[in-house]
Amino acid sequence: MNEPTPDYAAELFAWGQDVRRLHEEPEELLYAIVNEMGRLGLQPGLGSVVIRTPHPQIDMLVMRWRPLDTHEVPTTGTTSIRRQYTIKRRDGVLDLYPLAHGHTDEAMWQTSPFFRALESGESLRVRLCPPPSPIPFPIVEDLLERGMTDYVVFPLESGANVSVVVSIATLRPDGFPDAFLSAFKRLIPILSLSVAYKVERFQFRQVLSAYIGREPAARVLNGQIRQGDFVKRQAAVGFADLRGFTAATSRLETQELLTLLGAFFQHVGHAVHEFRGEILKFMGDGVLFIFPDDGEPTKTCDRALLAVQRLVGDVEEHNQTTSRLPIRFGCALHFGEVLYGNIGAPSRLDFTVLGQAVNLTSRLESLTNQLGESCVLSARFAELTTRATREIGTFTLKGFVEPQNVYCATPAP
Repeated sequence: MNEPTPDYAAELFAWGQDVRRLHEEPEELLYAIVNEMGRLGLQPGLGSVVIRTPHPQIDMLVMRWRPLDTHEVPTTGTTSIRRQYTIKRRDGVLDLYPLAHGHTDEAMWQTSPFFRALESGESLRVRLCPPPSPIPFPIVEDLLERGMTDYVVFPLESGANVSVVVSIATLRPDGFPDAFLSAFKRLIPILSLSVAYKVERFQFRQVLSAYIGREPAARVLNGQIRQGDFVKRQAAVGFADLRGFTAATSRLETQELLTLLGAFFQHVGHAVHEFRGEILKFMGDGVLFIFPDDGEPTKTCDRALLAVQRLVGDVEEHNQTTSRLPIRFGCALHFGEVLYGNIGAPSRLDFTVLGQAVNLTSRLESLTNQLGESCVLSARFAELTTRATREIGTFTLKGFVEPQNVYCATPAP
């Protein structure tokens, strides 16, 4: 006996108006849609959400859902992917791709169904069984290889500076029922409201992260916002400083100076983020960063040192290709307790780290030039890391009564 056909309109409207839509995190958007479609027997095979909002670093965020046993959709034809995040759960895999500015100028975007849907303001449908001829979009070839039978793209209603597009492909033998597509189109105004709320939260979180770092942004969003609101945290603390910057300001043009700073900060950012650290401050020509400890200080220090060694390698590669603006820097690493939170005036707060650990790291970095070392380590850090280190000597540092033993990392053979 055949199963009765669902009342798609009633089911979708009940789902769309459920208060849980407002409480879901932005990353839950695709999971929520494909789970509801699965409940309705529509056999979702792939899903995507494209979000474009004003952001200082990211032009667009692409989220793609796939079943747990399905391999990732290949991404070719673009150099704009900044990084990739992957979430694996029982109800599928979510791949997130932040894309750099300029992505929308690429052919990959301009030949995509997302671009077509946004330009026209209309939804589009590509029936895949039988395969269309000619192939309307490059992505259709991949959908056909995966056995998809139908594909729909819906632009959502959004603000003037925001663009959101949702796409779903199905494995259902007969494709999407017309009754479902009609009901989903009627749902779009309601869905757009909850999506707009999610996008606003996503945008706020991403912009905040761009200026104060991911973990500080999460703490602020979770309520650590009052002046003097600090927590104690064990962390590996790092400080990197561009050498010769004061002298460079007198001989370089403004644009060259900015190019030098930008290249240095970019290399520091890539290295620190690759090993799960956080940049907290750009201070003139210096960078303060931390690797918060989760109870395994040895692993935390190893990650911090690997990040700095990656930075050294990246800078050496940079200097081999750029003789006009070579980068010279010094760095120090220490492990200790920091105060992590807000400080400032009633009308202007700053999220930062304070404490003797930060002061010691800064003082250690000031030794790098006279020692001829790219990076020096405190005795506590050298004690914790499993990487090979070498003692340099004992030094008296400003603000510290006791002389400090100073180490450096021993390069791998």
